[in-house]
Amino acid sequence: MYPIARLCGIAVLLGLLAALLLKNMLLGDSVDFHRHKALLIGIDGVQYEQLKHAMDTGQAPFIIRLHPAMSYTGGIVGTSTQQPTFSGPGWATVLTGAWVNRHRIAGNDSSLRNRTDSLFKLISLSSPTRHTASIVSWNPINDNFIDDINAGFIELGVKCGGDDQCSTDRTVQELSTGNFDFIFVHLDQADTAGHENGFGARYQEAIARVDRQIGQILAALDKRKQQNPDEDWLVMLTTDHGRRPPDGYDHGEQSRSEKTTFIGLNKPANEELTHPIGDPFDSSLDGLYGLASVADITPTILVHLGINTDPERYVVDGVPLIGHVGVRQLTASLNSAARTVTLRWRVTEGSKQPLRIYRSGQLIAKLTDSSHEYVDTDLPQPIGQLNYTVVLNDVPVSRLITEPPAKR
Repeated sequence: MYPIARLCGIAVLLGLLAALLLKNMLLGDSVDFHRHKALLIGIDGVQYEQLKHAMDTGQAPFIIRLHPAMSYTGGIVGTSTQQPTFSGPGWATVLTGAWVNRHRIAGNDSSLRNRTDSLFKLISLSSPTRHTASIVSWNPINDNFIDDINAGFIELGVKCGGDDQCSTDRTVQELSTGNFDFIFVHLDQADTAGHENGFGARYQEAIARVDRQIGQILAALDKRKQQNPDEDWLVMLTTDHGRRPPDGYDHGEQSRSEKTTFIGLNKPANEELTHPIGDPFDSSLDGLYGLASVADITPTILVHLGINTDPERYVVDGVPLIGHVGVRQLTASLNSAARTVTLRWRVTEGSKQPLRIYRSGQLIAKLTDSSHEYVDTDLPQPIGQLNYTVVLNDVPVSRLITEPPAKR
């Protein structure tokens, strides 16, 4: 028989352990996010319907493993987020979760510099033990993010000058022997084939070659996971833009075909990707804006890596595609004459969570999840730039408002 005091001590200890376990379950402390890693594969200039044809005909067996779903790029036409469907702006949005009014990459100019927080920066600042790499076939991507390379936020920046096998081989090498927490790899030949040949057999052949290279990358990752079973890898796949109809030779404008992209991943997606909104606020382009966008990739990777996002400093426009869903379809419109900003959004029914609104880091409203609109009438003078962040389910989503210059 144990003494009563010892039995009491064991009971107290068990109670403490149970409380600690419950706390860890509630807070997620039991998850070692430093074992979470991410691989983002970018294939340039692949129009969604053309990719679907390649998958349907068995020419893309590795891409199909990531279940690509339709998305959009180019921002929303007629708003400050509208950007050309070129590679520079497209990849800038993919790698920042922001549109051109934040990142300022408005074209394919290697002298342009990203002006907002990049995915590389956010990952690097989250922990000194986290490491990032950017391995690209189209060199201007790394030129646009050279400030991140110089600051050490991109620890490995490789420019392969149009050689996709170079990008593939270097990615395979880093997956086999490196210790990166996030790798972005870019493959360019499908875009080149589109510019040279338009849609047709050669374009499909280029997609098939890219698929084989993706197969090499995924095989290296599979081998790594066998050797490191405690690592949890998120793999995402996307493109930067579609192609201009009807022949597919060019891109850059705002047609539905040029704006239609895709996002694939190796994990279950939430409803932002799987259940597009059928009646978006802007119903043009056959409801394209009800889909997820390429701005959603950065917040998705941040969620997988367990990186805390401070709503007071948040500047990402996208919505995460895994985990909880925040507000959807967030829009922000400025009425300069009335000096008001109107925010509108959609919410998932039944979340039963409070909703908070921040303006440039300041909490300005607490609402219920049944709210769908907020009008800010207490604007500063001058208005300048205002960053609004709406938080639901601890998921922030932001929009930038910029006061237009006064007319002379």
